[in-house]
Amino acid sequence: MIRTYEPINALHKIVDYIWVVDFDFLADDNREDIIMPLGHINIIFNYASAYRLVGDDQEVVIPNTVVIGQMKRAKHVRYGQKLYQIGISLTPLGFIQLFHVPSLELTERIVQAIDVDPDLDELYRMMMGSKDVEQHITAINHYLLHKMTLNKKDTDRIEKMLTYIEREYENLNIVSMANFFGISESTLERFFKKQIGLNPKVYGDIVKFRKHVEDEGLRKDIQHRYYDQSHLIKTSKKFAGKTVKELEKLPHELTLRYVWHGQK
Repeated sequence: MIRTYEPINALHKIVDYIWVVDFDFLADDNREDIIMPLGHINIIFNYASAYRLVGDDQEVVIPNTVVIGQMKRAKHVRYGQKLYQIGISLTPLGFIQLFHVPSLELTERIVQAIDVDPDLDELYRMMMGSKDVEQHITAINHYLLHKMTLNKKDTDRIEKMLTYIEREYENLNIVSMANFFGISESTLERFFKKQIGLNPKVYGDIVKFRKHVEDEGLRKDIQHRYYDQSHLIKTSKKFAGKTVKELEKLPHELTLRYVWHGQK
């Protein structure tokens, strides 16, 4: 079962959602998954079987408490027999407001949560040994609210840039964006990449794909939202590991199945 929970009002700018994945048994052919680049930075607590990042020639065990930075392309994961994970999908603004680690340092990386914030390891241990989801979400909310009060960093400028991209994602133009903020393209790209971990064009491409994936209405019209078919195929393979036509079937991967077909 995969469940998602909306953040409380005080956290809506920094958390997209909290999610719980719970399967007592996964058959061997149902253990594949995809880490999709959706513009989030994810904190993941794993409480069941070890799971692995699968590359072309090796598998690497992922620690039980991790922070996954911005990804530029889909990553393949393989689970064990049992799967129980709790995740916090932070907005890019949320990561900046909660932690003092530059987002750029986490791009394309999976790092132990304790290296980002020792309190995350404490939170993980506090929730160990119980599947009381409501209690866990309350603990997560308390942790996030506490971190917000400790960080007084001014994020107004990057927040406005993120809002701009969320608004203009269909036809994002970096020259127009730089002019809108009264800065050069190079200054825009340096500032944005330092704060978010990706340049504005790459982040904008991810936002566009995410919007069309998450909205069933937009998804039905997705082929008309890209310049041509080859561009759409390339984008879908990059961010989801499959073409759109392949995604229309029921994928084995848990995340893709949930996102595209709503299978719990």
